[in-house]
Amino acid sequence: MNSEQIQEVVHWLNQQITHANEVINEAHQTNNYGRENQYEGMRDAFMRCLNKINNA
Repeated sequence: MNSEQIQEVVHWLNQQITHANEVINEAHQTNNYGRENQYEGMRDAFMRCLNKINNA
């Protein structure tokens, strides 16, 4: 994978994390804790991937 592809993946992961955080906040405000929990798991998975890329 070249550096441009890695930057694209990092950008996509950051977008997904931002979106997940928005959904988590909305779900929390509407007491939709199942959805909140689901998106927290997704956000955490995206963050783990991002951390692996940053530490490579």
